[in-house]
Amino acid sequence: MSAFPPPLSLVKLSLADPIAGGRALLALNPPMGLRWVLLSAAVCVSVLLLYVGPAVMGDLSQLPPPLGFLALQAVMNLVVIGLIAQVGRAFGGQGDFAGALWLVGWMQWITVAFLIVQIAAILVVPVLNMPVAVFSVGMSIWVLVGYVCALHGFRSRVAVLAGMIAVFLAFSMVLSMVLVLLGVDPSGI
Repeated sequence: MSAFPPPLSLVKLSLADPIAGGRALLALNPPMGLRWVLLSAAVCVSVLLLYVGPAVMGDLSQLPPPLGFLALQAVMNLVVIGLIAQVGRAFGGQGDFAGALWLVGWMQWITVAFLIVQIAAILVVPVLNMPVAVFSVGMSIWVLVGYVCALHGFRSRVAVLAGMIAVFLAFSMVLSMVLVLLGVDPSGI
């Protein structure tokens, strides 16, 4: 493992140039345990933060049970990591699961930072909630596309974005069919 630069500098680099940020993160080559801890902590904190806003507003009735939601978020992150690693390799990429795990863990912490900003916007200037949310989603996609390019050595961000959309749509259709076969109404999810 290389010497670890200040995390804030890695976040700034990831936001400004996600490909360079992704390469810098991959160059650190941390042990697998640290990769798992990073992702696990990010998922736990993000789920906790998702309950802060409704708790402050006094309306937790619209949210699912916390432990079930935490498990769902963990599984969804693992599916995304697996898809990033496997689909990227299917298209000639050089990345692996460990690299995808590390980069998605970092991306989740960046998302946590955006979530904190969004909660602050809700509490201080509620009208900024939607613009901050849209900006957060856009930046998260920007970072994820750059990280996938860095992980697999891809050059075209547009091709990676198109591939991500296609995989998302295909996976959603397959998951919907599986849920229907199991007797679950996917429209309620």
